[in-house]
This record gives sequence, structure tokens and C-alpha cells, in this order.
Amino acid sequence: MAKFSLDDADDDPPVATARDKRKRDDGPADAEDEPPRARGSAVAGHEPAAPGAEAEAAGRRGPAEEMANGEVEGGLSVQIDPDVLDCSICFESLRPPLYQCQNGHVACFSCWSKLSNKCHICSRDAKFARNIALEKIVESIKSSCSYAKWGCCKFINYAQRDAHEEACLFAPSVCPISNCGYRGFTGRWSGHFLTSHSSDVVRFIYGQPFEVNIEVSVPFLVFFGEDDHLFLLQNNNLTPFGHAFSVVCLRSGNLNWMFSYQIEATSRKKPENRLQLKASVTNTRQWTGIYPSEAFLLVPFDFCHSSNIVLNISIERYAVV
Repeated sequence: MAKFSLDDADDDPPVATARDKRKRDDGPADAEDEPPRARGSAVAGHEPAAPGAEAEAAGRRGPAEEMANGEVEGGLSVQIDPDVLDCSICFESLRPPLYQCQNGHVACFSCWSKLSNKCHICSRDAKFARNIALEKIVESIKSSCSYAKWGCCKFINYAQRDAHEEACLFAPSVCPISNCGYRGFTGRWSGHFLTSHSSDVVRFIYGQPFEVNIEVSVPFLVFFGEDDHLFLLQNNNLTPFGHAFSVVCLRSGNLNWMFSYQIEATSRKKPENRLQLKASVTNTRQWTGIYPSEAFLLVPFDFCHSSNIVLNISIERYAVV
């Protein structure tokens, strides 16, 4: 099994000596001979861990930490500049099939197909050939998730890492409450909010309407579902028209549930006049101050009671089929 560390360090890795090679052939190196720390790591191939205390300790540490420490028994540790794993045209991760010109310049197939048989680097007319050896290397490399330090222990194919991290449950977000410096993944927000912001949270039960009284100057209210999902009732002041209200869910990764909501506002002067919106809840990783533009309830200023407005809210949950 070969282990690759993706390193962004400016210094070139040290050249292996005969002593280093003997150590590599005989087994894993001692602690002092371990490679320098790298930004990420990757594994090619698979080999079961040996039974015993070392395997137990590795299991407790998790695969990401074990790989970062260079402690996989029988592994070959090297450093790779991550840029060499990217296409030199589109700068996306290289994915098979991979083609090269006669001078060895490589790019992904989708980019080669747009070049009219002319290399983008040497500008020569060329007959492109597949680079099977590089394809096998790219297919064998498995990279640790960038959010490993937040708790993600998954190793994924390097070419699929971007897609994984886009939906990773452990992607960190910033707490939306003003002057709070908490940063973590959404799976731990329930404990944070109940400990640090219990007075700023409105608890609710799915499918049961509840009433909120929101100050017109407050940018959002925080709702906490019975399953620990976190929602924001966003309040966008659209002078001179009124306030635009919408609901978003702060989460990442876990999309087993989808949500819809209903907002109803009643005129303070004429209670028979009501405005209502039914819409799907938008998912977002963190509060950015950007409001949804497709679905919102625009409540005129005349509906407001001086400095606040009363809204009836209902949030529904349903499983993704």
C-alpha cells in the first residue's frame, strides 16, 4: 500500500538516502524518521491492519489521524504537490480517461476534445494517446477530507473530494448570533445554542403553528426544531415597500429531511386583511446576510405594530424518498 501526502510547503522534500530506503523496505520508520506534516493525505490501494494493540490504537485514532502521522504499517509515505493532480486547462481534478500529447503533456479528456488536435502547451499538432499509468495512479489515490479536524474520518477518491466536501456534514460554519465567535459544524450547534444562546432561540414542533413577535429592526430570529435542526426567520427591510420574511435551514451534508414553511401576517388596522406564504425551506451552511429572492412574504409597513410585527409560523418536515 502506498500513502501519498498532498503538501503545499514551499520547501522541497528531502532526498531519500540509502539508510531511509532500507528502513522503508524493512518496515515502518521510527518516530524521528516520520515525514513532515502535510496539509492532506491520500492512500493508494488497501491493506488490512495487523491485529494487536497497535491496530486498536489506530482504530481509536481514526484513519485520518493515523494517515497524517505516517503510522500505517507497511505503507510508503511520499509527498506530492497537489497541483500536479489538476488539469492544466480547466484546473479541476484529473479524472480518467487521461490523454497526453507526444511530448507527454496531460489534460483531462473533456479539455482535449476541445483543442482540435493541438496541444495547449507545446502548440504542436499531435495524436493524443491515453496515459494508462497516470490513470491508475489517479484512481488509486484516496484523500482525507479537508474537514478531518472537525471530525470527518472519510477517505475519498481525490477526484471526488470537491463533491464530498460540498455536502460534508462536518463543514464548519460561523454562529449567526452577533458577537459570537463560535465556529463548528452544524451537527454540534444544538449544544452550543442551548448552552450559550438559550434565550435567543424559539423552540417549536413540526406541523404545529406558533406565533412570534419580531422587532422590525432584528435581521432574523432563530428557531430550533425538535430534531435539533436550526432555522432562521429572515427579516429583510425593503424600504419603502415593507419587510420580506423567509425561512432558511442552517445545515450541511444531511439531506435525509426536507422542510416547508408557512408564514401568515395580519393587518393591525384591519384584522380581516391577511397575507400568507407557503414555500420550501432553503438550505444554507451559514448566515451570510443574503436573502432568498425566489420565495418570501412581503409585509407592508402598515401591517406592523409600531416597532414590531406579529407572525404565525408553521414548519413541516418530510423524508426524502
